[in-house]
Amino acid sequence: MKFRILLFFFVFFFLTLKASTQVDALKVVNWNVFLRPGILRDGQMNRVSHIADYIMGCGADIIVLQEVFHKRARKRIIQKLEGRFNYFTSQGPKSFFGVGSGVMIFSRHPMIEEKFVSYSKSRGADACAKKGVILVKIRSPQKEIYVAGTHLQAGNYPAAKRVRKSQISELANAVNAISDSSFLILAGDFNITPNDKLFAYLSGCLKVKLPELSTPLYATANFSDQDLFPVEGKPVWIDYIFLKETQQGEQKKTWIADIRSTKNERFSDHNMVCSVFEINKNIKESYD
Repeated sequence: MKFRILLFFFVFFFLTLKASTQVDALKVVNWNVFLRPGILRDGQMNRVSHIADYIMGCGADIIVLQEVFHKRARKRIIQKLEGRFNYFTSQGPKSFFGVGSGVMIFSRHPMIEEKFVSYSKSRGADACAKKGVILVKIRSPQKEIYVAGTHLQAGNYPAAKRVRKSQISELANAVNAISDSSFLILAGDFNITPNDKLFAYLSGCLKVKLPELSTPLYATANFSDQDLFPVEGKPVWIDYIFLKETQQGEQKKTWIADIRSTKNERFSDHNMVCSVFEINKNIKESYD
């Protein structure tokens, strides 16, 4: 009899524990889509519909884009994603030249907060835009999560590297203001390779680790088989999706997707990065 009672309480406790903490998946996509301002003729309007069509069909919950500068292309991508991604960030502040950051975040779930933090330094062509980080809080079915999207200074010359380090520090100040107990995803074009000395600095400042890729693709930019932007050297990995250290879940799978047309043409000079996260769902924190 005592054994049956103990067994009953053991099963009851196990089922209660399992019900109170569940795990749900969240898919995030990051992509530099090379939609530069209209003064530059990059076939933006020819490419943007294909970009949006692929995003609609990729099964993501959250999309982080860079270089969405082209005004008409921005409107087109918003229209094309309507129905699945009804929540998106504003253009934010603009530079003296009337150009925003080019970073956009789309979500299937409501965005309940949005904040833009501008970087104090930029150089060269990057100075024409208002570089910074967009921070959003999203009310997902699992729990409230934070997403930060950014695009750091380009260039490998010494001054560009110094600016990039300064931007990393400002990015860290922005995201580290969010509680360490929160679920925080960072995504963007960081213009830093994994073996760059600055990557260790970035990793330490942001409390993130290099994700392990699950596919044989290990590059996101600097491809010679495209005519959108001139390149030198080998392809590199500079676009990332990170998860800030947390006990709230984990980054289960990350891969790079090589997106092309039926004619084998690239829609952007960058590859897409995808990550699937598992979020520990506490029923007490869920929403109706």
